[in-house]
Amino acid sequence: MVAAARRSIAFPPVPVADVRSASPTWGNPVHPHARKVPRRSVLASGAAVAVTAAVGTAARATPAAADAPSASGYVDVQLLSITDLHGYVAPPGASEGGTIPDPAGGAPTVTGGAAYLATHLKRLREGRANSLFFSAGDNFAGWAYYADVLNNESTIEVLNAMGLRFSSLGNHELDKGMDFTMNHMVRGRHYPYDAPFESFPLSTGRRFKGADWTYYSGNVVRTADGGQVLPSWNIEYVQAPGGRRLPVGFIHMTVEGAVAGPGFNCSYQPTLTTTDLVDSANRSAAELKARGVNALVVVMHEGGYAGDDYNAGSSPTGPAFDLAAKADPDIGVIVTGHWHCRFNMMVDDPNGVPRPVVEAGYYGQLLNETTIRLDARTGRIVRELTTSTNHAVTRDVPQDPEVADIVAYWTGKAAALDATPLARQTGDLTRAANASGESTLGNLVADFLVWDSTQYAEKGAARAPRPADLAVFPSKPPKARSALGGDLPYAKGAAAGDADGVILFGEAWKAYGFDSPNMSATYTGAAVHQALEQQWQTRADGSVGFFPLAVSDEVRYVYDTSQPVGSRVDPAKITVKGKPLDLEGSYRLATNAYTMLAYDGYDALTTYTDPVRHTLDHEGFVRYLRTRETVTPPPLNRATPA
Repeated sequence: MVAAARRSIAFPPVPVADVRSASPTWGNPVHPHARKVPRRSVLASGAAVAVTAAVGTAARATPAAADAPSASGYVDVQLLSITDLHGYVAPPGASEGGTIPDPAGGAPTVTGGAAYLATHLKRLREGRANSLFFSAGDNFAGWAYYADVLNNESTIEVLNAMGLRFSSLGNHELDKGMDFTMNHMVRGRHYPYDAPFESFPLSTGRRFKGADWTYYSGNVVRTADGGQVLPSWNIEYVQAPGGRRLPVGFIHMTVEGAVAGPGFNCSYQPTLTTTDLVDSANRSAAELKARGVNALVVVMHEGGYAGDDYNAGSSPTGPAFDLAAKADPDIGVIVTGHWHCRFNMMVDDPNGVPRPVVEAGYYGQLLNETTIRLDARTGRIVRELTTSTNHAVTRDVPQDPEVADIVAYWTGKAAALDATPLARQTGDLTRAANASGESTLGNLVADFLVWDSTQYAEKGAARAPRPADLAVFPSKPPKARSALGGDLPYAKGAAAGDADGVILFGEAWKAYGFDSPNMSATYTGAAVHQALEQQWQTRADGSVGFFPLAVSDEVRYVYDTSQPVGSRVDPAKITVKGKPLDLEGSYRLATNAYTMLAYDGYDALTTYTDPVRHTLDHEGFVRYLRTRETVTPPPLNRATPA
């Protein structure tokens, strides 16, 4: 535990003469420094060896650029970036990405942990007059338990302490919606939707006040009118000889499809969509150049794959490399993310001039350092002098004590919450299924999904036409894993404070969910019937697999396994709220986004209209149990054999 009055963080401010940020102000975005706060920034020591790699070749070491602000008539700017931290501020285990392959073929390198990252960052920044630390997105959410259960506020406090200046918007920053990210995580406003997931005191004992930095994205727009929801770019001013300041423009994008397309169920936002990456980059580049900004850097939450050597690349593939080949040739650096890959390459622009394309892994494995040299007169990047290296965030350095203190505070707080009694139960709630595929836990989750549809819709989103009429939920899907993650037995477990009939917070959190939003949408009765039929699916070898759907208490149906696959549920023997299913009727059905997008194998559930997000799965289920106070195992009587 950290005392309420802790000393100020020991990192001196970056010695940049009037380094400022500017951004467009379209669509009422949040200006990054509208709320002035004192910045706390990690500095660094020692010149690093930079790496420049050619496409398809091994990396070659080159001398690092000289210290800023001026070397041989050029202005040096150090760009330091991370990507896809996902809240892993504690050192991740080996199974969580806590090691990376050694390019030389030796033992894997142990990496990660914010307190180690802070030390590496401090050493790299030492003596650099123009040093900017930023992120390519997915700073929080998905999937560190100790961060998720505390609203990911730990991530914000840690990145504030390390002096993060700005970030591109990642898809996981949308897991709880844009309102949550911008109003709570950035502005620090009260988050009222899912008590106790509101605001937790910082390690200083003070109230959570949000980030000292903000998010940007030029290609996330509102579905209704195409309007942008965030600024596309920001400008940082760096020190030049003679007291002058030179602008560096940063162009931001988010992975296409991240908010409304397949592949991003956790972040699914029906009210938002994304536009083309290259078009967005070129538009922002033109806007910046029109404002006299000649040094351009892309920072985007999209990437690619180029082998396992984190300081080289071979056979590159993916959207980042497509963009590198097509985007405005005046863009001098492309910093990427999202793919959880590691590479550092030089890729030719449309004019055949190479520019670095880099990705720095995930969970704090790597810290990318790209040094650009600006022409002191024009402010343009002198491309042939650009150097880049991915530094492994090794654990063979001392942990920064201040950041380690912050991390210990939050992980300790999560452990205490994990063992907190949440509700009572009158019997076992388990995944054990009867012959019809019903289980007490599955039925309870289905009932919860109907309840959840009556409680919450994301602020600013379209409201559901009405609460859900029914819910379906895969308890054993044909694809992927079930969101039923653990049983809730009546007997007490090993955790301190547990007792018979008590459901602890951590038990409930882990029993259901994998950070996918609970949804409701409109379906025809025919789609409901077809979904029930898809519980039986013919495998490639001709055998029939049974993949049961839990249904809520509003539903009763009869099935006959003697009939062919696709004809085992008589629609005349399905009732919803005691009434026969109308195949041409309209029903509001609740499930989660993972299922609604058919990632787990029920194609009938993709035929929806009017989708509405509710809570995230873990949080909503915890809220349901806390509200109910006592839960009883539901009867297993919703599916009946003929």
